Parts: sequence; structure tokens; C-alpha cells
Amino acid sequence: MELKVIKHSNSVQWNKVWNLYKESFPLAERRKLEDHLRACKNEFFHPLSAWEGNQFIGIVFYWEWKNYRYVEYLAVDPELHGHGYGSQIIKQIKDSQHTIILEIDPLINELSVRRLQFYEQAGFSLTPYRFVHLPYRLDSETQELLILSYPQMITKEQHKEFLNFIENNIRNYCEVPS
Repeated sequence: MELKVIKHSNSVQWNKVWNLYKESFPLAERRKLEDHLRACKNEFFHPLSAWEGNQFIGIVFYWEWKNYRYVEYLAVDPELHGHGYGSQIIKQIKDSQHTIILEIDPLINELSVRRLQFYEQAGFSLTPYRFVHLPYRLDSETQELLILSYPQMITKEQHKEFLNFIENNIRNYCEVPS
């Protein structure tokens, strides 16, 4: 499996990537197309898609700065769930010297519990820190999320650095005014 950037100009592959993004995440958690394209120009943003030959597998969009990787989005084509592709993508993301940070929804249903178990099996630790997710749309509400990290639990100082990066970088690619 190969992770690669798909340019907006490659319409067939791009449409697969963008459609999975739209289908996998609620509107409030998704950027508008123009905000995503602006983010793609940021040196810290890595919007990757997973492919096996010509078969589209999924997406992983992450931000990388200093010694951190923040996995903002991870999704696998629903027809390919249960085949280990999500684990393979995570393995490639973890294959670095970076501290990996991601967030998940609160544990309110079976799906959210399974998501936590997936990441814990991949070696992530649930931290005591919370994260109020930025609303990417003007008419959306903020949402408190749980933070996980790898290879070990982040410290309070690392959590603060993460929040500063969100505020000073990622917030620039939201519809919500600063």
C-alpha cells in the first residue's frame, strides 16, 4: 500500500478522495473545498490517500511540525472495512520519530468504543486531556473530543504546544472567523 498526495487537477482520483472525506465525516468536522485547497498549500499539511495499485483504499490527512504529527482525518473506503487497511495506514504514520496525536469522539456508543479500542490496539494511549474541536463551519457547534497519543502519553506541556499549533495554524483553514 502506498500513501500519496492526489492533486485537485487529477479529477478521477481526486473525486474518490474528496467523496470519501465528505461521506466519512460530519459536515461540522469538514472543511469547505476552498479551505481544504488553501490548507494543501501549507508546508505542515499532508493530505495523503492510500492506494494499492489503482485501487483506492482511504485517506489520512495530518499536520506535521517540530516532532509532532496530528492526524486530523483517517478513513477507509467502507467496502474495505475489516481488511486491516486502517491498521496499515496507522502503521505507516507511526513509522517516524514524531509524537503522534489524534482525537476521537467521546465514548457515547459502541462505534466510539470500538474506535478507541482500534487505536489502543495500535499502541495509542488515551490521555487525560480534552480538546474542543474547532467548528469548521459558521453554523456548527464546538465539540469536546478525547485525545490519544503515541508512542506514549503526551505531557501537559506537549498538550499546550498542540493547542497552540491548532490555534495558530489550523484555525486559519476554518470558515469560522478568527
